[in-house]
Amino acid sequence: MASERIQHRIERLQDKADEAVARYDWEAVSQASRAVLTLVPENQDAITFLAAVDQASAETSTLRIPKEPPLEYLPSPSPPQPTSFANGGYQIKRFLGEGGKKKVYLAHDMNLNRDFPS
Repeated sequence: MASERIQHRIERLQDKADEAVARYDWEAVSQASRAVLTLVPENQDAITFLAAVDQASAETSTLRIPKEPPLEYLPSPSPPQPTSFANGGYQIKRFLGEGGKKKVYLAHDMNLNRDFPS
């Protein structure tokens, strides 16, 4: 049985390993787990953490990351800002913002002589 001091050290190392798992920092997980196993070679938590490191390393080594993104993933150039719409009934004053699929402009209604959106 490990002393209270050693047990406290093991708990801190396991906490570090657990936090590193949450960040996907597999190198830190490996270091903390190996330190625990140096103190208590039969520690099942450290053995499980090292198995997770091995699994993550195997998955990472099989991934192939392209050096340049395919053309279909490159952003398309945005069309020029309109100057009017509705056959000149509205004159665009400025761009306000955009959402998922729409763009919003401040426009002046030429017939009512006021700005939209108001």
